[in-house]
Amino acid sequence: MPRERIDERVGEPIAVRRYAVEDQPDREIVLIIGKPLAPRKPHGDWRCAVLIVGIGDGVFHVQEGVDAVQALQLAQAFAKQALEASGLPITWNGGEPGALGLYCPISSPHGLWFQRLAEQAFNLAVEAVGHILVEAKRQGSEVRERTGRARSRARSRHK
Repeated sequence: MPRERIDERVGEPIAVRRYAVEDQPDREIVLIIGKPLAPRKPHGDWRCAVLIVGIGDGVFHVQEGVDAVQALQLAQAFAKQALEASGLPITWNGGEPGALGLYCPISSPHGLWFQRLAEQAFNLAVEAVGHILVEAKRQGSEVRERTGRARSRARSRHK
């Protein structure tokens, strides 16, 4: 896609990330997020453009938020969802497929108390899995093999 068209659709790009596709060394996917734009009318929403080049005909979306920060957060969450929905084994910075390095929001329509509870549960789960992995490393290759098989099954369920 020519640069002029990207600038025209996205406005002023403020974030660009380049991804690879596993087993397709010549393929590149580019994520471009535009600078949030102020509301056009009083009490309107901020807008943040998202462009993903390299998936089909490309993905273009304008994400809205109550302020510039929320528009950026939601734009990043949209980009993550769109990249994952492609079904491609997308890699970033030499990492494993699917590790996109993008914001993962934890929010809730049930209020702040529920959001905080969900954040605490997430942090506890991350800590618990970390302990399990440390223990698996300590116990040797047999446990690592079982962990790898479980990870493979989990990945295949999410495809």
